Parts: sequence; structure tokens; C-alpha cells
Amino acid sequence: MIDRILAASALAIALGGCTYVHSYFAESDMAEAKAFCETLRSDPAIRPVASKLPLISPDEITPEMLAIDATPTDAELGAINALAKDQQQCRRRIRAVVKEHEPTLIATQDELNMKLDLVTAQLLQKKMSYGNANRLYRQAALEASNKLTEQAKQDLANAEEREDETWRSIGRGLADAAKPSVPRADKSCSWVDSSVNCNSR
Repeated sequence: MIDRILAASALAIALGGCTYVHSYFAESDMAEAKAFCETLRSDPAIRPVASKLPLISPDEITPEMLAIDATPTDAELGAINALAKDQQQCRRRIRAVVKEHEPTLIATQDELNMKLDLVTAQLLQKKMSYGNANRLYRQAALEASNKLTEQAKQDLANAEEREDETWRSIGRGLADAAKPSVPRADKSCSWVDSSVNCNSR
């Protein structure tokens, strides 16, 4: 999911006017956040569920993980809690980058995070199997990815429209400046004593 958020953010940022530098910093900041998330894999507290749940992103879910019928054991609940805390740290980093560089995508990301947390809560209550939780994680991530892509496309279209309007406005200004000045026609002229007085428009 991190890769999808990065790709959608990059698409939204890439061609929106003079944004090369903006795009560079957005991608750099996202790469740093992603690197931070990757360090969380080494947390020894999450090892009991490392092969049963995605550690960083729902994109890690394998067919084998979807097929797990077992619910968490009491011993695994601590690992799930630790994993949830690690993921919260990761999401905060990602959210900060998206908020700074592409704030229109925040609502979709927040919605995804809420859905992931709701599934995790069900796991902690032992109300669903690992396989079912993984399926719901994947579905939520796919829906969010589609929304992010659509939002990024819309943001790009809006940026292109603003840029087009800017160029049209510049073109109109240049065309107006190139027109020869034509004296305005007189409204009326009349004699005032021995002089002619014309009231211009």
C-alpha cells in the first residue's frame, strides 16, 4: 500500500505546473518514510505473527496467508498489539508526507487506516480468522488504491486546466498589448469662446 500511495501522490504532483522541485521533495520525503517503515520489520515482538499478517503493507499478503483458518491464540495477541503499534508509527510518517505534499489524498488514507484498525480490533477479540482478516485488509487497500488513483487523476486534470487558463490569460494580455492604440472617438465638440472643446468618452 505504501507503494500505491507513493505512486498516486507522484501522479498527482508530477505535472501540475512548475512542480519539478515539489515532486522531487515529495518523493524524497516518501522514500524516507518508507525506509522508516521497513525498519519496523526487525521488531522482535512481532515475530509470532510475521508469517500470518502483513507487517508493513497489505500488498505483502500471500495466498497462503489468505488460507489461514486459525484465529489468534492468547500468546499471539501481544504480537498483534505490537504490530498494530508499529504500523501506527509507519502510518503517521506516511500521513505527514502526504499531508504536506498532497493534502487532497489524506481523507482516503485516513479511511483506509480506520478500516485496517477495525479489522485488527476484530482479530484482537478473536472474532475472525487470520485468513479473513487478510482478505479484508486486501479489499480495503484495493478500494483505497482505486480512490487514490482517481483523486490523483482529478488533481492532475485540475492542475492542467489551471495551467491552461494561465497561458490563455497570458496570451490575451500579450495580444492586448500588441494592439495599436486607437484614439477614442470624440463625444462632442463645441466652441468655447474662440477655442474648440471636445468631451472625450
